Amino acid sequence: ALLDSGEPEVWWRDGRAHAPRLVRADDVAGECRPWGTVLVTGGTGGLGALVARHLAERHGVTRLVLTSRRGPEAPGAAQLRSELAELGAAVEIVGCDVSDRAALAALLTAHPVDSVVHTAGVLDDGLVASLTPERLDTVLRPKADAAWHLHELTRERELSHFVLFSSAAGTIDASGQGNYAAANVFLDALAAHRAALGLPATSLAWGLWSGGGMGAALDAAEGQRIERSGIGALDPAEGLELFDAAVAAGSPALVPVRLDTAALRRRVDDVPAVLRTLAGVAVHADRAERARTLGQRLAELPAADHEHTVLEAVRTEVAAILGHAGPAAVEPRRAFTALGFDSLAAVELRNRLNAVSGLRLPSTLIFDYATPAALAGHLLERLLPDTEEPEPAAAEHGDDELRTLISRIPVDRIREAGLLDSLLKLTEQAPAPEPAPRALDIKSMAVADLVRAALDRGGSR
Repeated sequence: ALLDSGEPEVWWRDGRAHAPRLVRADDVAGECRPWGTVLVTGGTGGLGALVARHLAERHGVTRLVLTSRRGPEAPGAAQLRSELAELGAAVEIVGCDVSDRAALAALLTAHPVDSVVHTAGVLDDGLVASLTPERLDTVLRPKADAAWHLHELTRERELSHFVLFSSAAGTIDASGQGNYAAANVFLDALAAHRAALGLPATSLAWGLWSGGGMGAALDAAEGQRIERSGIGALDPAEGLELFDAAVAAGSPALVPVRLDTAALRRRVDDVPAVLRTLAGVAVHADRAERARTLGQRLAELPAADHEHTVLEAVRTEVAAILGHAGPAAVEPRRAFTALGFDSLAAVELRNRLNAVSGLRLPSTLIFDYATPAALAGHLLERLLPDTEEPEPAAAEHGDDELRTLISRIPVDRIREAGLLDSLLKLTEQAPAPEPAPRALDIKSMAVADLVRAALDRGGSR
């Protein structure tokens, strides 16, 4: 029964099954404790600088220590210092890699602080299959490692606040952000750990911010796709109001995010499980029966309609992801990359088609089947394997044709599909090419040697 519940995460307690859900936080009217001297990691970046200004202007903080890798050489650092000085704050802008425990310890010794706001972070998005230890390290070190160092190095101090800027990517939906989601879930867990120890802790799993935060790295298409999913962007004033409310609430883990519940309900079966209560979306009891819908429709249709039906299903999901009015806007033989797909959109399409078809499809789907028509053909074969013609095997292509086809694939697509390391290993195992015949200096050769060499070369052909 639990396997058919439609819940991705369930735990059993006291004879009952429980599933996680987000609920609205209670309104809190209390005042937060004085901040004292505040350390803001990532303090010269978008959200870090925004918070620093807010602390000085709204909370009257007079001493700030802002860190970033480049410190006072960071873009905008001089202007930020000037603005904070006008607000009455004494500012130290320090170059420090906060994931380096020794460097952070030296910083905290030189600049004793009363509160910590950890906003530092780095994005390196990609499908899980494409992640390497180096790419994991790139994201985990500035967020998770740095947060743990801050915890250990300040736990004996009487801090007023310990605020971690986490992300909703670890709670709600993180297609193509496995490393980033893991880093942020660690921050949420660290806040819970500190709270259990009686230490101040607030982890804020932010949604998108407009004009700041990691959302600033998104292009227009990505931002629009996320908003269509039901998660809107917070404007800076709104975000800072939520910051104040969250810190005053005293809860170790909160999710400040703008939700469009109407857009969420339009997602029907694709609503993240933790949002189902807020969105007012019920979990259907018989998901297995619903998942067979496309296969059932095909079984009831004449064979001549199969290809069109599956292609329309694919085009409908593609149109929804790209924000088109309907499937007619999706050219069936145009490559997904040309249509505007990236790795995140690829994962979303995979998830939607899993729900529609009942199949378990790989996240590399659009790289394996580059157009809606090719993908529809693959789905048709999977749904009706006994009645459809199989796709031509790779062996039916000549070596030269295969080399030409492979050479056309952009390296970025190979990397995103998680195939680059495997291909590189194959190149290491490839036999070395035969050496070219050694050139002969025929001008200096005797006639007999010249004739013998010519006969040898001719016999080797």
